[in-house]
Order: sequence, then structure tokens, then C-alpha cells
Amino acid sequence: MEENMTIKENSRETGRKSAGNILTGILVIGSIWGLLDALTVIYFSPVCNIKKLCLCPMTVVLYGFPLMTFAMVKYRKPLMTIGIGVVAALFKLLDFAILPLPVIDDRTIYQPVVNPALAAITVSIVYTALVAPFLKKTEKNIFYRIIIGAIAGFCSITAFVYTAFYITQTPPLIVITPIELLFPFHGLATASLGAICLPLGYWIAIKLNQTATLLPVKKPVLYYFVSGFIVVFNIIASTIILISGS
Repeated sequence: MEENMTIKENSRETGRKSAGNILTGILVIGSIWGLLDALTVIYFSPVCNIKKLCLCPMTVVLYGFPLMTFAMVKYRKPLMTIGIGVVAALFKLLDFAILPLPVIDDRTIYQPVVNPALAAITVSIVYTALVAPFLKKTEKNIFYRIIIGAIAGFCSITAFVYTAFYITQTPPLIVITPIELLFPFHGLATASLGAICLPLGYWIAIKLNQTATLLPVKKPVLYYFVSGFIVVFNIIASTIILISGS
């Protein structure tokens, strides 16, 4: 009887540690994505606006695919990739608080905040739905990684643009219809990025597993301290970057 209770208690403790590690991974990886997005908003968005490019559906593939693939390979919990996308989307609240929203014809334009957050959430859902079922195949064959990455990339921007047009009512300002965003450039660009970035995430995961663990998991206190420091650093760094560029 006492032995059974001990086994159950150990099982609960293991479950709590596993859940804590997954939640920590979501926060750390999502905050890294958020920091990269903040850098993009300040330093690359002005150039893309001049070139009439919609940046957010491409950057979420560029940053999100390697980070989500790394998480999926390391933690083996496909649904956590949606949590990573949500955390990255929450970083857009910093944009809303710091950066002035454009006003056109006395109407405030919310696309610069809403659409990047929408893209992060949409892409994480599409990625999870398309990549997770083929996890074992993509681990064994780089050809599968390239093909599934390309399909997931194209489906991601497709889901984003139709959601922006018909659900959130925040269509990208550079186009009039969803098809105009997909073709001739953005759809091919995101498919190409997906074909590159999904295998890149596998490569990162494999290299890190060969050298050392990402964080010192065997020391829980230090693990959570380092994780918390990374998340806080990413929030502060993102805030400073946005303020400096506003």
C-alpha cells in the first residue's frame, strides 16, 4: 500500500516537473521569437513598406518555423508550438503600447499591431496541424522536411491572409484581395522560407542535443532562474528597441 502511494507521488512529481519544463520552454522560445520580431519591426519594416511587401507572414515563418521545430524535436509535445505562437503574439502588445498607430482619413489603422499577432497565432496553428502528424517521417528524411516545410509555409500565409480579410477585418494595406498577396511573390516566398527554415530547426535541435542541453535541467532552481532571466531580458530588450525606434 505504502509502495503504491510512493509510486503515485513520484508520478505526480514527475508530471509537475514535465509540465513546468514545457511551460518554461514555451515562454523562453516564444520570447525569443518576440524579440526577433521587435528587431524586424524597427529595422526592416521601413524598407519593406517602401518595396510594398507584407513582412509579418514571412517573418513568422523565418523565425517561427526554426523555433517551433526545435521545440517539437526537443520536447516531443506538438501542441506547445501553439503556445509559443501565442507568447510571440503577446509581444505585439509592446508595439501597441509604444509605437504610434498610423491614422488615415481620420481613422486609426490597427493592422501594424493586429496582423503580426494574427500571423504568429495563425502560423503556429497551421504549423502544428501540418507538421506534427509527420514528425517521425521528417526526422528520418530531409526530403520530407523540405516538402512539408514548403507546404506549411504556403498554407500559413494563405490562412493568415484570408483570416485577416474575412474574420478580423484587418486586410494588409498593400493589397485589395487575398489573391494579390499570395501571388506572385508572398506565397512563393513563404513556401521557400518554409522549405529552408523547417530543416534549419531540425539542424539546430540536433546540434544542441549533440553538444549540451539548452538549459541545466538537472538543477531545477538554476533552470527556472536562467529561463526567467531570458524571458525578462527579451521583454526589456524588445521594449528598448521599440522605444529607440519610435
